[in-house]
Parts: sequence; C-alpha cells; structure tokens
Amino acid sequence: MTAQAQSDASLPLAPASAEYPPVGYAWFVVGALSIVNMMSYVERQILTLLFAPIKRDFQLTDTQVSLLAGAAFVIFFVVFGLLFGRLADRGNRKRIIMLGALFWGLATAACGAAQNFIQLFIARISVGIGEASLGPSALSTISDYFPRHKLARAISFYTGAQYVGAGLALVVGGLAIHLVAQLPPIVLPGVGVLRPWQMTFVLVGLGGLLVLIPMSFVKEPERRGVAKSTGPAGANRGEMRAFLGANRRMLASHFVGFALSSMLGFGVVAWVPTFFIRVHGWAAQDIGYVYGAILAVMGGAGVLAGGRIAEWMEARGVKDAYFLLPMMSASTTMVLFISAMFAPTAGLALGLLVCSTFFSSFPVSLIMTALQAVAPNQLRGQLTALFSFVTNLLGVATGPTVVAVLTDYLYRDEQAVGLSLATASAIITPLVVILLAIGRPGLRDSLERSTRLYEGRPAG
Repeated sequence: MTAQAQSDASLPLAPASAEYPPVGYAWFVVGALSIVNMMSYVERQILTLLFAPIKRDFQLTDTQVSLLAGAAFVIFFVVFGLLFGRLADRGNRKRIIMLGALFWGLATAACGAAQNFIQLFIARISVGIGEASLGPSALSTISDYFPRHKLARAISFYTGAQYVGAGLALVVGGLAIHLVAQLPPIVLPGVGVLRPWQMTFVLVGLGGLLVLIPMSFVKEPERRGVAKSTGPAGANRGEMRAFLGANRRMLASHFVGFALSSMLGFGVVAWVPTFFIRVHGWAAQDIGYVYGAILAVMGGAGVLAGGRIAEWMEARGVKDAYFLLPMMSASTTMVLFISAMFAPTAGLALGLLVCSTFFSSFPVSLIMTALQAVAPNQLRGQLTALFSFVTNLLGVATGPTVVAVLTDYLYRDEQAVGLSLATASAIITPLVVILLAIGRPGLRDSLERSTRLYEGRPAG
C-alpha cells in the first residue's frame, strides 16, 4: 500500500458521544426499517407468482419473463445504488428511505398499467430505482444505533425481513389472485380493463405505501466511527481507494462469493413456484401460500439463527465466522435442495425445501454485518452500494435467467425446470465455498484492522 493510502486508511476518529441510543428505541428503528425492507421484497418478488398469466397475455418465453424478474429490476438498481450509497454517507438517511419507498410503491402500481412487455420492463426498472435507496441508508442507520458486538443480531433481524417479504409476496399474491377473481372488472382511464394480474400489482403497490407511517417516527442518528477526513466534508475517493486496497483479499472473496450465492438464491425463489405448478400440478395460489409460508417462516428463522450462531462462534474465538458459517450452510443446503428437485412427491419436495430454506438463509445477515464491521462510518453506505452493484449485476440480474436459459436451451423442456434448478445449484455452490475459504484469512485481518483503527482500542 502507498504511504498516502496508509495515511488515509488509518485516519483518527471524529468525536462522537459515548452512549448509544436507548435499546428499546434502537430496536423500534430496526423494526421500522425491517417493515420497509419486507415490503420492498413483496413488491420486488410479487412478479414471480404472476409469471404464467404475464407470459400468456404478452406471448413471452421463459427467458423473457426472467428478464422482468432480474435484468429489468437490476439495471438501474445497481447504477442508482452507487448514487444512493454516496448520499447515505453524507445526507439524511431517513428522508432518502421515505422518498424511495414512495417512488417504488407507485412504480409497482404502475406495473399494473402495462400493456406490453416494454412497458412492464420500464415499470420494473422504476421499481429498481426506488428500491436502490433502501439498503445503504438502512444498514448505515442500524450501524449507528448498535455497538459492533450487537450488530450481527440487529442486522439479522433487518435482513431476515427480506425472506419474510419474499414469502409474503407469494402469500399476498395468492390472496390477491383469489380476491381479484371475485371482483367485477375494473376499468382504468387510458388503460382499459385491468387483467387480474394487473390488479394485483396495483393493490400491492398502493398498499405498500403504508410503510411510510412507522418510518415517520424514526430519528436520524448521530454518526459513529467516522474517521476524520483530510479532504472535503464526507467520504472522498482517496479514502475509499485506500480502504479497498487495504482490504482487497477479504472484499474480493466476499463480493464474488456472495454474488454467486445471490445468483443461485434468486434463481431458486423465482422458479420454485413454477416447478411445483409444472411438475407437481399445483395451482399458482396454492403454491403461493405454501412456499410463501416456507420462505417467511423458515427463511426468517434461518437468518436470525445465522446471526446468533455467528455471535456465539465469535465469542468463542472464531474470528472468521462471517465466512465459515456460510460455507457450512451452503454445503448442507446444496444436498437438501438437489434432493428436493428429484423428490418423487410434492410432499417430500416441500419437506426438503423447508430444511434447505432454513440453512440457505444463515448467511444473509452475515453478508452485510461483515461489511459494516470492517468499514469506517463515512464509507459504509458507499461500500454497501458497491457490494449491491456487484451482487445484483452478477447475481440478481442473471439468477432467474440462468435457470430459464438452462430450461429453454439446454434441456429444451418446460418440465425440466427442476433439473435446471438442480444443475445451477451443483455448479454454483462449490464455487461459493471455494471463494469464501480463500477469503477467510483476509476477513480475520480486516476485522483486526477495523477494531484497531475505527473503534479506538486494541484488537483481540
């Protein structure tokens, strides 16, 4: 590292009050942000239950509908995420989140007005732009409400909301499909008669605006662990370059490893409902209820369990728990999930999915906890946004499409969607485990450096 980089990386701390906010209020803030996060995933994932009617009405292929779930959402999510990350490090994070939630709720409702593939693609881009505002500001906010030794639990609660949200997307989608089937036709001026799947988007998008109520009671916290900058106010490029250089081994394994994990995870969530519809003959609303409940309950429980187990491991001297635990859970998940795809009955497949969903969600909170733990305050938003850029571009944008391409072009059979999911798992999971194993020494070094430089006390 250059002398300048070393200087930047070891900047002294700016003063901050010693006391953190009251624990009860801090957990209220986590709860409010978790509600917003949960609803963001409902509005992001509701599309997966509507694949069949959208594909039918717009005459699309599996690959095209997968682009609506992945690339359409991610294209501007990653670009605007970098902007929102910088704003999170310098501006009012509460205001950023509330304006973003308003925008993506209206954009979700606008999906219901789409009359063709292009219009729906543009509406999904808008949802992605709005939701890009949440992650950097929310995680930076939580990090200012909790000391580091309590951060994993708080972030696990927040990130667990995404599993609850993904599950609720299927449950709410199933309920909405049933509800709109009972309603008389609704005519929207300039659009015409809304199809049931379009009405579902409108109901979910407008209903999601209710998250603004709890957010209105959240206070912008004092920033903690801010290294004094020798440049302009706020984070600057020199500080970020110095940080990335000093932590490159840990960050490379983290970014690429968890991006590949996200690729598989989003592909699974996008296509498992279709697997049960095509292979086991389930109705969309039925698998929505059941798989939605599995995601919400077992996914949420797994995220919380992962955070607690990581804290337990750290307390017993395992300094690389943020990587070691995901390695173990990924290996277990692969065996369970592939078995589910080849299970002879729907009941057995669901039982195996219950177990695989629980273990697969262990790393979710640890992904972001690791980043928040190694970075100074004024870089946390940008680092979160940079990670989101990589993981969404490599993972979320391609995950649903990888499965669809395998189905459309390798196996050439709609009934082979389960085989496509199993193939993706068998290829991607070993790569994730190898990358995290390579990064374990770098993680230990980065955590020691963070403790020494940004928390003002000896490491160990």
